Amino acid sequence: MKKIISGMFLSLAMVLSLALPGLAGGDVTKSFMLTRDSKLNGTALTKGDYSVKFTDDKEGELVVMRGKNEVAKVKYKIMELAKSAADNAVAYVLAEDGSYQVKRIEFKGMKAALVFE
Repeated sequence: MKKIISGMFLSLAMVLSLALPGLAGGDVTKSFMLTRDSKLNGTALTKGDYSVKFTDDKEGELVVMRGKNEVAKVKYKIMELAKSAADNAVAYVLAEDGSYQVKRIEFKGMKAALVFE
């Protein structure tokens, strides 16, 4: 009986050790709204609703979608925030050519922002 319980405990420990790393940082899909025509790493985006797919715990490549269409793939960095974002927000900078560049996106409830060069 003791061997059976030990075997079950060992099996459970192995399953959890394989499952937990996958739960820590997975792909995330979030939505946001651009309030003005702008560019994201050189890709022109018109104002409207978008969604993005990214990995929530590491820097990498972000996929920007408009509806079901992929409109851009850009690299991003993670910037820790002092507190969780109260709402979705997009920060713009004015480029030399007069266009607006998306510099940062914050998502409600997340304690990190996505930053673009």
